[in-house]
Amino acid sequence: MKDFISLSLIFLSIFFISCDKKSKSGDCCKKESITTKTTTEVKSDITLFDITSTWTTQDGKTLKLSDFKSKVILMAMIFTNCEGACPRITADLLRIEQSIPKEKLKDVSFVLVTMDPWRDNPQQLKSFAKEYQLDPTRWTLLTGSESDILEISNVLNVRIKKDANGNFDHSNIIHVLNNKGNIVYQQIGLNIEPTESLNAINQLLSE
Repeated sequence: MKDFISLSLIFLSIFFISCDKKSKSGDCCKKESITTKTTTEVKSDITLFDITSTWTTQDGKTLKLSDFKSKVILMAMIFTNCEGACPRITADLLRIEQSIPKEKLKDVSFVLVTMDPWRDNPQQLKSFAKEYQLDPTRWTLLTGSESDILEISNVLNVRIKKDANGNFDHSNIIHVLNNKGNIVYQQIGLNIEPTESLNAINQLLSE
């Protein structure tokens, strides 16, 4: 487990966005796209389902992460007031969704977890989902307590730093998890050709 975390932190340190490079509007996340080619295959015994806290969806319903059991999970951490990286992460996930055969989509869950529980209540998450036309039969947006969000960010090895304006510096990662909640692949960066992610997803769907 320590080796996995150490390896992940090396990758994350490369792609951690600093708010020292704010846009003129003061937003943490810059609007221009960033293209990288870094992805990583992960073999880990860490499971998301070990997190036993209760989360709230964009529809105001409560669930546990283990409720996603039996499906391939695509997960990322965002905040809805982000004007640059988070919309790009969402667009990258939509691109992946559009590339998965329609008959297999029923076996995939897309999960966005906010890092901003202070502003991202269920109503705000639902507005975000509507804005990006996220299919509610496949997409779940989650908010929780500050401690729960810290816990999941540690499990996912997503670096988060809140700034003085209430925005966040954060890692940009799409996680591919198997139906046991293990991370098997990470797409790190923005605006990346998702071929390798799709290979990992298709492999899981064929098992």
